[in-house]
Amino acid sequence: MIRRLSLSVPLSYLLCSLVFTYPLVLHLTTHVPGEVEGDVPVYIWNLWWMQQALAAGISPLFCDYIFAPHGASLAFHAFVFLKAFIAIPLQWFTTAWTAYNLLILGTFALSGWTMYLLARHLTGDTRAAWLAGLVYAFSPYMLTRGTGHLNYLSGEWMPLYALCLIRLLETRERKWALGGAACLLLTAYCEYYYLIYLTLFTAFYLGWCLLQNRGEILDSSFLMPFALMGGVAAVGFAPILWVLFGTAQSSYIYGGWGAAAKLGADLLAFVTPPPGSLLYGDIGAELYGAFSGGNAVEGTVFAGFAVLGLAATCMLRLRGDLGVRPWLWLTLFFFLLSLGPLLHVGGEFVFGFGPVRFAVPLPYVVVRYLPLIKGARVAARFDIMVALGLAVLAAYGLRYWLQRARWPARRTAAIVLLIGLEYLRVPYPVAPVDIPGAYAEIAGDPGDKVVLEVPLGWRTGWGSTGRSLDRQQLYQIVHGKRLLGGFASRMPEDELQRMAALPGLGVLLALQEELPAPHSPTAARRPFIRAQMRELLEHLPDFVLARLMRDASVRNFLADTSVERQIAQRAPLSSPLRGLVDAVDLGYVFVHPPYSEYPPIRRYLETGLPLVKFYERDGVVGYRIAE
Repeated sequence: MIRRLSLSVPLSYLLCSLVFTYPLVLHLTTHVPGEVEGDVPVYIWNLWWMQQALAAGISPLFCDYIFAPHGASLAFHAFVFLKAFIAIPLQWFTTAWTAYNLLILGTFALSGWTMYLLARHLTGDTRAAWLAGLVYAFSPYMLTRGTGHLNYLSGEWMPLYALCLIRLLETRERKWALGGAACLLLTAYCEYYYLIYLTLFTAFYLGWCLLQNRGEILDSSFLMPFALMGGVAAVGFAPILWVLFGTAQSSYIYGGWGAAAKLGADLLAFVTPPPGSLLYGDIGAELYGAFSGGNAVEGTVFAGFAVLGLAATCMLRLRGDLGVRPWLWLTLFFFLLSLGPLLHVGGEFVFGFGPVRFAVPLPYVVVRYLPLIKGARVAARFDIMVALGLAVLAAYGLRYWLQRARWPARRTAAIVLLIGLEYLRVPYPVAPVDIPGAYAEIAGDPGDKVVLEVPLGWRTGWGSTGRSLDRQQLYQIVHGKRLLGGFASRMPEDELQRMAALPGLGVLLALQEELPAPHSPTAARRPFIRAQMRELLEHLPDFVLARLMRDASVRNFLADTSVERQIAQRAPLSSPLRGLVDAVDLGYVFVHPPYSEYPPIRRYLETGLPLVKFYERDGVVGYRIAE
């Protein structure tokens, strides 16, 4: 039975958001969670671009403000459409990064509330349901995504979809079908991956119900509203589906085994607290350098020992309960998928002694052959469904113990406190948004000019052609000019080749490579993974080896290269840099350290372009193109 809604519950989760992200609340207008590097500037830029595009009456799915002069499709970009749309009125009163912070806080609170609604319906216990909301919304998976992946933080509609599906099964009422369709669309317009996860959730849950009661699922009283739910969701997502089906075989969207093999969750990561834990400190810091190819964000899937204990209660004491059993199997199903195609333990995926060496293939291997679904290339992200399942199991487990407790309120408080201490990172990492004053200065130029940022590069979800400056799109929010470089999650190879072939850029890309590459934990881990991969390939049957070696991503990974790097290396070196001015309508050049301190780059730019220096501070040098 669905009870009357109360504001006290969502407000309690909003308070938790402020606590778990402290000290963000003290710096809402000046800082953002995590670092102002990597993907964070792009997620902030997404909010700005949505507002700009709709204000100009153009589609936000194509942007000519990056990858100038050609522009870039954003159909497969990590746009987080829904949140970008919500941020429009927020940006009437504040900056894009402040709107970004408000969205993060709201997402945590809403995630807790929707999980509370699901768990309350399943268990009938408000205390257990509140705990479930805490476990789901503030799990290490979610808190870590809050520092750099707004799209993967956006799981707030997934518990509500599960509730709608369950209620549809119970009541056959169309309102639940329409609610389910709305949740699917809200999820899809935050993150495509999560639509895939909910599709798998639906198939598994209905399959379970089919095994339990065939007539319940095959009855037209359910099939008709269920078809309505799917139909409404498909129509609402049609603009993106049309593009997806049209490019279902495009490798630039799906990638290959080279990326998927190393991005599964490590088995030890589920029981290893992430660095910075209030309760455990940095006890697992060294291991996080090995999890998921050295990617500490993707490698964070810690479940918490108290939550695992409550889930174990369900497995040992409640496995015969018909309400609990499907959630046990669902959690196990998504846990196995999150491990990726090969079992990783402590960063190792080749096991054995002496001449006997082997790897352990896992169910995710099948996912890589399913159309569209294979787009979920980072298996570790399935952990959000593990967190969802564990939250439900934690609620059932807590209810079990409360029914046997002499002082249930004390027991609830103790368990909530323990889970909170396991999950808390104090202080939550935040970083200042510092933008050089030169960008505000050029914002006053009414001309439609292009800005060249050095280091120069074009970054996608697969890698970077050149050395892209992560902050350039954040700076664009201030200056409003088009960028020669930029980031778009998916770009065809020919588009990257066209950008690298612009006049004079081949030499600039080559000069950049003469400086040491910025430190990257994933790059530091790559030689070890490559050695294990070669060892694994030596022990595979010939027919399997032949199939894998047809995958370009596997060949490139073994050769320590990538398509993006090859494009930069093959960029033409003969065309003069001066031609870039007319080719892109270049107006400004900014050179950032350490590239501004490297004489060959400064000399190449200053002799090849008609530059007038107008800014130099903190290592950043700004030039205008002389008229």
